[in-house]
Amino acid sequence: MKRSTASIRPGGVLRWSTACILAGVGLSACDRGYVATEKDEQIAEVEKRIDTLDASKATLMAGEVPNNFHLDGVGYYHAAARDFFPHRYGFADERGWFVNGTWELNPGPDEVAASRPTAEALKRVEAALEAERQELAGEPGAASTATSQGHAHSHGFGMGNALMMYWLLSGNRGFFSPGPGFRNADGSAASWQRSVENQRAAVNSHAAANPGYRRMVEQSRASGRMVRAGESVRGGFGSSRSGGFSSGS
Repeated sequence: MKRSTASIRPGGVLRWSTACILAGVGLSACDRGYVATEKDEQIAEVEKRIDTLDASKATLMAGEVPNNFHLDGVGYYHAAARDFFPHRYGFADERGWFVNGTWELNPGPDEVAASRPTAEALKRVEAALEAERQELAGEPGAASTATSQGHAHSHGFGMGNALMMYWLLSGNRGFFSPGPGFRNADGSAASWQRSVENQRAAVNSHAAANPGYRRMVEQSRASGRMVRAGESVRGGFGSSRSGGFSSGS
């Protein structure tokens, strides 16, 4: 039988997995030579955000926030202080360790239970949620408001951040007085959820068409580092075509 000479490249005649099958090579062998693309990197980041969304939903809807949980436009949650701050709990520099909103000479406890934010903290979450809603809706002035709130979205996943804030406020309706920000979000939450599900479907479609991508994600989760374009499964996560090492930062 004549061997196919079709080009194996993104957008080429054959996908990498199809070429492996035609050549009689096992997919696992092909996966080991898979090199991540920029699309893989983007999809992996979206998938990680969806995983975070799924894992945090129940806790947030119960009105609590885990220690060090991050919300764009609000900050990192310090559970013992029941408030959000610009630095992670345990962040360290020449000033010491940032713990519960202050600089300390010693790091705080490693394990801190989730807690319910103060009413004042929830009001700031609501303000950030309204800025997020305006940005997602494309309202005039929304971009400048979002910038002042410190929003930084990646690959259009702002609706996931908005959902997490909405869930948290929903779980705390008896502990603070919701304002127009929360009421406005009520009418948008279903649309945000649909957008997340559309992105979930896009991730699943990409993974089904690119078996090597799934292997890259598995190794990313094992190593704790994000998938980066140019890295290869060959030789373990972190290898690249140039043989260099990526810090993942």
